[in-house]
Amino acid sequence: MTDPCALTASHLAARVRARELSREEVLAAHLDRVAAIDGDVRAFIEPVERASALARARAADGAGAERAGLPLDGVPVSLKDHFDVEGMRRTDGVRAFAQRRSPGTSVAVQRLIDGGATVVGKTNQPDFKVRWNTISDVHGATRNPRDLSLSAGGSSGGDAAAVAAGMAAVGLGTDLGGSIRVPASFCGVWGLRTTPGQVPDVRLVEPRYPTPAAALFSSIGVLARSVDDLKLVFDAVRGPHPADPLSVAAAVDAVAPTPRRVARLCGQAGATVTPEVEARLDRTCALLADAGYEVVDAAMPAAERLPELWGALAGTEMKRVALPRWRPVMGESGLQHAEELFGLFELEDGVAPFATAMAERLAHAAATAEWMEDHPLVVSPVAGMATPALDFDEHLPTAAVRDLFDRMRNALWVNLLGLPAVALPNGIQLVARRFREADAFAAATAVADALEPVTIAGAD
Repeated sequence: MTDPCALTASHLAARVRARELSREEVLAAHLDRVAAIDGDVRAFIEPVERASALARARAADGAGAERAGLPLDGVPVSLKDHFDVEGMRRTDGVRAFAQRRSPGTSVAVQRLIDGGATVVGKTNQPDFKVRWNTISDVHGATRNPRDLSLSAGGSSGGDAAAVAAGMAAVGLGTDLGGSIRVPASFCGVWGLRTTPGQVPDVRLVEPRYPTPAAALFSSIGVLARSVDDLKLVFDAVRGPHPADPLSVAAAVDAVAPTPRRVARLCGQAGATVTPEVEARLDRTCALLADAGYEVVDAAMPAAERLPELWGALAGTEMKRVALPRWRPVMGESGLQHAEELFGLFELEDGVAPFATAMAERLAHAAATAEWMEDHPLVVSPVAGMATPALDFDEHLPTAAVRDLFDRMRNALWVNLLGLPAVALPNGIQLVARRFREADAFAAATAVADALEPVTIAGAD
């Protein structure tokens, strides 16, 4: 019999519906796996309490008829520390909040539960989610289950590791500057960054509301072992909620028939990309062409400026608003990294430079939207390098921080412009127009069967 931990969310839900697997045995298998391997991986900061969770799953098994049609019935999910689950820890990766408990449950999480999913636990993130590596002051480093000497990526690295290791079928993360797509790429799983506003981000601990640039750049998304699972979870959590005034009711647009034009973007945004990663990009472009897409070398206007503008806006908010509040409680490693990275781009004092940069962002977003009418998809690397060592960003000097930023440039223009993207498990992303996730899903589905299958790590 197939190990439930090796099944995708779509397959698990189908087997539960067919009564080939019970919800209790699915959850028990995943909790057993957490107990067996998470001591090495360290993806979870708090698994659910086993006895009560299994009792709830057993009760759900007894109410099968009432659960007919639930899209995620019996699917085990992991949740980034950022999300609230009533009574569970919400540490934000820092010691000062190590024992803090959420007073309620985030809207996106509740939608997963209402869709039939079962929470396996909360996962690790770096201090306040500001790192491309998952090392937190209170929980330490999350290791890549495919090679424990390597990074799981960040900031949603706990979820990427949990999904890659089969400890959860899907994970819920956030992406402000590559925080879903980078760990998906490093851990060899699928990742979805949604258009900001598609999924409500309702926080129940202070600060409840993000700063302006963070609100424009960040979105909730999914990590999974298949593109079908990304779509499954996206459909379950999307849609507006009054507690998030930025959330919207976006129409689901039909996908235009192929061939569609795809822009191949590699170094045009100033990114440093290794030959290995560029070879993966070219392989993906060949698969898209085989599927009927027209692939052309092209870049949106001012492509090299866009990551720098992300840095100016995110860096200024970080240095002037967030770090003064967080500095007293952040760990030394995370604080040093944030100070160095965001210090590269901090704007001058006063409102005028920030307001001018925000207006410039709007101009670039408009120009890119017009350009994407002719190039409705972009294919590019996420990170410019293969999965790095566990300590790759530890106490870097300024020049090395700048080099790391240059390797991440192709993740950052996506956030600046508020675009959705699907990260493939080979480290390549497909970026679509705002609210056109369906286009990225279609292209990802077209190449999925030709990619290496995503298997669970640490099976032996």
